[in-house]
Amino acid sequence: VIQFLSVDFTAESLIGTYLPNVVIPKGAHFLRYILRVDEVFTMTGTSPTVIFGGTAPATDGIVLTAAELAAVGTKIPASAGTGTWATNHATGPLTAQKITKALGGTTPAVTPGAGKATLIAEYIYKTKV
Repeated sequence: VIQFLSVDFTAESLIGTYLPNVVIPKGAHFLRYILRVDEVFTMTGTSPTVIFGGTAPATDGIVLTAAELAAVGTKIPASAGTGTWATNHATGPLTAQKITKALGGTTPAVTPGAGKATLIAEYIYKTKV
């Protein structure tokens, strides 16, 4: 069964600690990611990124670049996911994972006050009997 995860985020939510209590089930197979930017983000640092993922987002997650977040519109991110969140991974997450976020790059920072986007993850998951 194809399911969707939709995560709305702003500059303030990337800077802060709040994330919705959403869990990706064990064995979910990611098909693709879609990013919708409604208001551009400003990021500083060397090669700054935003990473959404599970327990260890830098290992199992989806990486969004500063350039992708700095352009309004709907797009397929360059990253197809990493680790068990990769679209070509055979098993998907080995445990149920609560969505987390992290900033990547060297001394990354998000400028507050501007930036609104939605990340959509399309995945296959069927409850096992």
